Amino acid sequence: MTLRARLLIALLALALIPTAVFTAFTLDQLGRATEHWVRPGVSRALDSGVEVSKATLARLDAVAISQADAWAAEWNAAGPAGLQRAGLRERVARSGFDFMQVYRRSANAWRLDEQIVPPGIVDVARPDFSAVMPESLVLPDVIHGEQGALAAAAPAGSDVAIALGWWMAPDFFKQGEAVAEGAAHYQQLGVVVALQRKYTWLLVAGLGLALVIVALVLSSALAREMSRPIGELSAALERIAADDLSVRVSPSGARELRLLGESFNTMAERLADAREALQHAEREAAWREVAQYVAHEIKGMLTPLGARLETLRHSLASGPAAEADARREEFAAMERSLEDLARLAQQFSQYARLPKPKLEDVDLAALACSVAEGRGASASVTGTGPLAVRADRMLISRALDNLVLNAREASPPGSPVEVRVGPENGEAMVEVLDRGPGLPAGLRGRLFEPFVSTKRRGSGLGLALVRAIVQEHGGRIALEDREGGGARARVMLPLAG
Repeated sequence: MTLRARLLIALLALALIPTAVFTAFTLDQLGRATEHWVRPGVSRALDSGVEVSKATLARLDAVAISQADAWAAEWNAAGPAGLQRAGLRERVARSGFDFMQVYRRSANAWRLDEQIVPPGIVDVARPDFSAVMPESLVLPDVIHGEQGALAAAAPAGSDVAIALGWWMAPDFFKQGEAVAEGAAHYQQLGVVVALQRKYTWLLVAGLGLALVIVALVLSSALAREMSRPIGELSAALERIAADDLSVRVSPSGARELRLLGESFNTMAERLADAREALQHAEREAAWREVAQYVAHEIKGMLTPLGARLETLRHSLASGPAAEADARREEFAAMERSLEDLARLAQQFSQYARLPKPKLEDVDLAALACSVAEGRGASASVTGTGPLAVRADRMLISRALDNLVLNAREASPPGSPVEVRVGPENGEAMVEVLDRGPGLPAGLRGRLFEPFVSTKRRGSGLGLALVRAIVQEHGGRIALEDREGGGARARVMLPLAG
């Protein structure tokens, strides 16, 4: 099983197992809760309460209508003066009512004319039913007042009405309506709960399916994001094993994976540098062997040639005088050729057996100025005081002299060669500048290789020897074209200390 598949399964398990447990717990709790929402006993109690309330209210209405009708008939029979006022308050108290009211009609509207209450009750609150009483009161009518009064009004003539009533709680009628509405809502709730259970199961199932899909998508994305960098590293390692050290990866993913990718790139870069350094060392060793062999062969030829030249020198004196001048010129040419061969053999020998530098404190500024003056070049120093470096005076002088000599040979007659020396960015810098043709385009990357030269008579070891000396001192050298024409050789060496 691949790493991506394992990560996908693990992430799905981590996401879905807690979700499944939580869903089961939620459904169980919802089921238990909905069971308590609707109880048959509560429903029966509410229905009974509604029936009792309705029966009680109907009985009160019937009693009030009956008494009001009797009192109205008695009032009508008593004549225009109405009932005798004496003992009316005690009579209201004996009948169980809280008040009796007399209404008179004028201009097609009822008006409260009088209220009689039982003894001991202060006649303060007077419910006025004139606004709700019908204009033509023919039969007794029940009136429920907004202040909680329940009364019945009966006609006691053409323009008189008698009302008897009780004081109930201020919200008595509203509470009765609320109980009836609550019972109806409770019955509706039972139907809703049954439907809600099915809806809840469907909703939870849908949410569960959605969570599964989301978890699958996210888990797949996370697994791909986590496995992709590892897969790239695996493929890159295979290319490294196949000796392709140029491979690099793009660090991505989590911080640890990015660090792993960066570490791999650093490792690959170091391996490439190490291989390049090893190849360079192998080439250097091979070139040094070739140089040593060539130096040995040249020196081997110089010995018999020198002896032969010495014999010719002795024969020159005993020859005819007429041929003496011609032989002398030939002899001088042969001596110059032998000197060139000897110098070439020395260069090969120096490159083949470059000595280890003997480090000492050297003023690089003074040394560079001295080399420049010896080759007729102008020197300029930036900064004040000595430019101290740890170097082998002889080797550094040889390297700088070689650079100045190359600049002099590359420059046209009369063109100046400049040497600039000074500190730069914590290092010692020496620049040799000329106004020659510049660097050849086809040899820019090979100028420091042995046996590569732009001169017809050059050995091609000068710049290779310079680079070897600079590297032995922990420095670096670069060649580049100069603005306005010419070339610049730039040497950087670490400062002393």
